[in-house]
Amino acid sequence: MWKIAIVDDDFQVLRGLRHIIPWAELDAEFAGDAIDGESGLELIREVEPDIVITDLYMPGISGIEMIEKLRGEGFQGRFIIHSGYTDFEYARQAIRLDVDDYLNKPITIEQIREVLFRTISQLEDFYLEKMEKKRLVRFVQNYEKQMADEQLAALVNGTLQPNAADMKLPTVEAYWTDYDQQVVVLELVKTDRIIDISVADWHLFRFAMSNITKELTQQEWPESAFIWLFGPYSALVLHIPRNEADEISLERAGRFIETLTASMLRYLGLTVKAAIGERISKWEDLKASADVAFESLQAFGQGQGAMDLVRYLSQSLQENSEEALWSHIQQFIDRQEASAKGGDPKLFYRVLATEIWTLLQYAAQQADMAISPADENELVTSTDTIIHRADVESFLQAKVKSIGQKRQPSINQKHKGAVDFMLGYIHEHYAKDITMDELAGQLFISKNYLNQLFKKVTGETFMNYVIRVRLEKAKALLLEGNLLIYEVSEQVGYHNVPYFSTLFKKYCGINPSDLLKK
Repeated sequence: MWKIAIVDDDFQVLRGLRHIIPWAELDAEFAGDAIDGESGLELIREVEPDIVITDLYMPGISGIEMIEKLRGEGFQGRFIIHSGYTDFEYARQAIRLDVDDYLNKPITIEQIREVLFRTISQLEDFYLEKMEKKRLVRFVQNYEKQMADEQLAALVNGTLQPNAADMKLPTVEAYWTDYDQQVVVLELVKTDRIIDISVADWHLFRFAMSNITKELTQQEWPESAFIWLFGPYSALVLHIPRNEADEISLERAGRFIETLTASMLRYLGLTVKAAIGERISKWEDLKASADVAFESLQAFGQGQGAMDLVRYLSQSLQENSEEALWSHIQQFIDRQEASAKGGDPKLFYRVLATEIWTLLQYAAQQADMAISPADENELVTSTDTIIHRADVESFLQAKVKSIGQKRQPSINQKHKGAVDFMLGYIHEHYAKDITMDELAGQLFISKNYLNQLFKKVTGETFMNYVIRVRLEKAKALLLEGNLLIYEVSEQVGYHNVPYFSTLFKKYCGINPSDLLKK
């Protein structure tokens, strides 16, 4: 609703204007009036109206002087001058001060109506353009951050050289030049909880892990950068003051990692292992620090072996060498079998098949190879029938056939960035009434096409994903036990508690009240 203020030293004019302005038709409201320039200044500073209708000749400071002061303070509202005098010099000053219209008294109803409609139309155009510029800036900033994160991940993975053109790293530039660095590699352990998750579930886990990690880093280690590497692996690059002793930084990093992994288990039910790489003085050596961390993980998991496998598989795919591809896969399986320590063999081979297929997909992405549509949106497929090694090999042979020739990406970087922006926006604003129309406006992409992109990437409709994000948050809040059901419902965006309970039961298989009792 537009706010209109009136400044005039004639009480009859004030009453008359209030009476003849078609407030409802303009979708406007009366913001107040003043009887001289000084009072007008105070009123406008206080209520910040969108439009000011003002006289010129008033006691104290004139209307032009009042406008000049306000423009000097940065006031961007619209001014309409009405006066009983015609003065060329005042008209010239009015133009200089970006006054929208200059009306002679007496003013007719039709004149004020026409002028206000025209002014509001100009205001709408102005604010729309301003909003679009802000949205564009925000999108560009988000896109640049995403590209910087991807470059950092590629640098740590070893798939991008430090001297690559247009290298841009996230966080404050001084952190990379004036601090030492240390890489911490995090591995999401493949427990039963995440064996056969969908792409949408994987995004939920990733955002939940990212949110917890970023929240803790803000508190414990703000001079750091968090990135996803590939599959279940992510990393933290810790920036360390150069005058900080090794024993102090290691002790600080150890406490931080302990808090981080405990939080993952407590709030998400996820088991995360972590290993610290060596401290380096040049960011160009980040891969060397990451390699040490992966070697530490290798003692009780795949660690560096997984990273190496991705490189070998990517190279084999690029060279179109199926023989080399299977040789690397077989060697990897041999190593995993040799390092296995008891446990259920069925679970071992199921997890192994899932892990290698995940790494294969990442290698295909690195090699810019297409995956057939049947499997493109699946992070993992069902491995229920896998019992022994031969089943793993058959499973992977079928999967390798879905990897095609080198292709142009079906989703360009701008649109990939758009979907990533949407995912982040949903996780940040899930409690609000998020609509596809709103996001389409922010991203300058048609609603229908954006919906198709979202489903193509996540395997799930936009609205269904929003619902599941809300309900996952609701589950976490209920398990904390600090809020009542209606409070949880409101916090995740549902003001109709029965509807919330129905959705919760449908998606979670349990009533909110039953979960609350736990």
